[in-house]
Amino acid sequence: MILILCEGPDEKAIIDLLLDNDKLLFTRDDLLGCVPYVGRQLNNPVVSKEILHYGKEVTIYRVGDTQRDKIKIIKNLKDYVSEERIRKYCTKPELEILFIIAENMMNDFSKQKDKPCVFAKKHISYNGEKYCKSTEFIKKYFSGKRIDLLVESIKEYKRIKSHDSDELFLADLLK
Repeated sequence: MILILCEGPDEKAIIDLLLDNDKLLFTRDDLLGCVPYVGRQLNNPVVSKEILHYGKEVTIYRVGDTQRDKIKIIKNLKDYVSEERIRKYCTKPELEILFIIAENMMNDFSKQKDKPCVFAKKHISYNGEKYCKSTEFIKKYFSGKRIDLLVESIKEYKRIKSHDSDELFLADLLK
């Protein structure tokens, strides 16, 4: 069983889009509670309850751009969670890098010093709407026929970026 912990609602929106469009190596049925959760740690009572209810070992997939902090394994979950079963899937420097890749703006982005979120606010728009850090924009931008744009952006990100040796890419979760 897989527990997906997303750093924030935007990462969750990306994972939900990929799940709903059958783009991942697993389905909702493979997920604890059949959903990805927002959170960086296991101290969420809903997550803890799901793990205890399942009553077997789980594999944790952490999705986010910040992976420096370790997951603290709470005492009552030690039988079900182990360090060896925690995987990090990174979107460094920020999730907005996927929009920059999707818009074929990596050259422009690399020539300036803005963070991806600042660059996206200045240069990314869809259907006349400027990028704003919201799950609604993410869903509109990558939904429907544009889901393949998301998948291709994730693959391209892996091709052009490097991570720490213990960090995986979202592309590693794709079919």
